Amino acid sequence: MSATQAPVHLPPRAPAPPGPSLTDRAWGLIEAIGGVVLLTVRSLRCLLTPPWLSWAPEAVDQAWILIKRCMIPTAISVFVFGYGPVGVEGGLFFKALGQVDRLGSLYSVGAVREYVPWVTGMVVAGVAGTAITADLGARRVREELDALAVMGVDAIRTLVAPRILALMLVLPLLNLVGLVFASLAGVVVELQDHGNFAGYFASFQSGFSTVDMFANVLKTAGFGFLVAIVCCYRGLNAKGGSEGVGRAVNVAVVHSFAAVWLFNFAFNAVYLAAFPGSLSLR
Repeated sequence: MSATQAPVHLPPRAPAPPGPSLTDRAWGLIEAIGGVVLLTVRSLRCLLTPPWLSWAPEAVDQAWILIKRCMIPTAISVFVFGYGPVGVEGGLFFKALGQVDRLGSLYSVGAVREYVPWVTGMVVAGVAGTAITADLGARRVREELDALAVMGVDAIRTLVAPRILALMLVLPLLNLVGLVFASLAGVVVELQDHGNFAGYFASFQSGFSTVDMFANVLKTAGFGFLVAIVCCYRGLNAKGGSEGVGRAVNVAVVHSFAAVWLFNFAFNAVYLAAFPGSLSLR
């Protein structure tokens, strides 16, 4: 600093505003749960009351968009997860027992019942859920939803209900794609461990059951419903401009993940209690 230059004194920084208290957070959570329940009731009413099939074109368009966005990430994620944590580790266990051909039973039970639906739900929540929240949130901050209400257009029937139905249909379809790539990962691991196709597919078929597949489809449809309803609620209640939309997207993804985890745990507990024979490898 030169001798003739006066020092610059910056004004003191204002203290950061205090965050919400624990009571405010609790009330916010209760309000969010109530809002999700009300949105669920309104959406189901729109799907089950006339005018019939008014939501069908939008649902088809949304389903096709979601399939294009989510198919490749789902296939890659399921293949990598099935090859590494499941295939390599499980293959080492069966190889140590001298039963490499039994690897197929691990995939038929683990893939169908647990990790393929879970990975698919995570991918859809991260890819499709963020897109739904951002779309509805942008419409909210641009006051498009208010304009629709002024024109007498029900935003729940035209925007929310089709997205819920689309995700409930798309997620089971993507889950089937994930099962195919999980099986391919098992084939790769089987060849690496010097096994044979006949033993792998024989053990895969012995561990597979119709009840497991029905539960798999039902679980993934539940995942799709939860992701859609949570993301639609957060998008419809976004505020604060583009920054608020970004916050809504972050919150929607976190809450969607939590909803999928809780539903997965509850569904598996009820399913295994109702069908205890599924607990054993066949």
